[in-house]
Amino acid sequence: MTLPWPKDRKAADLSAWVKDQLRAHGDPLRWAITAVDHSSQEDSAVLQIEAVLIE
Repeated sequence: MTLPWPKDRKAADLSAWVKDQLRAHGDPLRWAITAVDHSSQEDSAVLQIEAVLIE
């Protein structure tokens, strides 16, 4: 799954936010941010998330 990193979120706040995003698809058992793609043109980033979800 890819998620846009909200500009108002600090890195320390990402854990709870990612869990909330994953809960829309199931109960997260395990998850990890496996990549961060920074866009220099838009000053934004996209998170690559790998997760095991229980439905």
